[in-house]
Amino acid sequence: MKIFDLTSIVLGATFLLVLHLMGPQPAIAQMSTPTDVPESWRDIREGVDGYPAGPMLEIALRRTHGEKLEMFKWRSEFISMLSAHPGPLVEREWKSIAGIPENSGAGTWTGMTLWDNQQSWHDMANALFPTSVTSNWLKTINMTLIFVKPLDDEFDLRTLAQSGEEVLELGILAFPHSDGGDLDADHMTAQSYLDAVEIAGANAYRFDIYPNPMGFSGPYTAAYKGNGMPLAEEGAWHVYMVGYATQAERDEIHKTLEVTEAFAAMQSAVISEMSDIQVMKRSTSKVCCQAGNMCSLDPGECEVGILGMGDTWAGSCSQCPKPCETGNGICSNLSPSICNAVGGKQVAACSAQ
Repeated sequence: MKIFDLTSIVLGATFLLVLHLMGPQPAIAQMSTPTDVPESWRDIREGVDGYPAGPMLEIALRRTHGEKLEMFKWRSEFISMLSAHPGPLVEREWKSIAGIPENSGAGTWTGMTLWDNQQSWHDMANALFPTSVTSNWLKTINMTLIFVKPLDDEFDLRTLAQSGEEVLELGILAFPHSDGGDLDADHMTAQSYLDAVEIAGANAYRFDIYPNPMGFSGPYTAAYKGNGMPLAEEGAWHVYMVGYATQAERDEIHKTLEVTEAFAAMQSAVISEMSDIQVMKRSTSKVCCQAGNMCSLDPGECEVGILGMGDTWAGSCSQCPKPCETGNGICSNLSPSICNAVGGKQVAACSAQ
């Protein structure tokens, strides 16, 4: 695909200031706004000022090396600030259950956000990167950030591996640049693997890669495997996803000879120290509102019920439901923003009816 010249746009004074202040690590969006996506959004074409046109998918693989709840605390604060910024269309998050290389630390979470365009992401980054909230959050994680567009019409972030049983496999792979070898042949090892899992019954998705903020088609991160920023000449990048109905289904599919051989061939072709393969289950970037006005930052602790029973989700602890008196003497638990929107007032407790 064409690599657009972003140097004059991205590497200006504002962006350099951000890199200086933050020890240049990227931000990741975690917000959801229902917005229709145009049919042509998968087309990559040049837009205004050299930016690719139309919506794009941001993938952020975040390895937590700090204390888990410390990471969740600052992530929650970041999401609260992000809610004031336009641009995100759909947001999803997954927690890794296995990884190649093996995950370490407090865990690995991968966020994916569909943005209306790449310019919106840059506007958000320029506004939020220099803040202490973002800086504190990024101190707890190593992040690999990449921008892509799906090539498959069936791909829909809104319905991707959304149940508790479904498993999503994500590959962010680096292939060595041709030096007497055949880069196309190396890339075909990934295509052959995806063909094999599709024949076995899984849903495979292929992607084209956007130029990142440094101007080349590959990941953007200052802490990639702890080795610093990948350079354009270090490798050619490939991104894929595979959806499985359950973990057991993935295990069975990966026992078949065709898939086993294709997976091994793909692994042997990539630059192992720069590549990531994650097996993940759906998580959430929201906080958990529990009984007794307790708020947990750990999504693994949430037991959400139905019909008002059990725990509930909220965008931040400040938006957890609280007693709210509305018209006609009605009192119920509503988030502060909803309470205000319906003309109610917060009270210490709802009186017994």
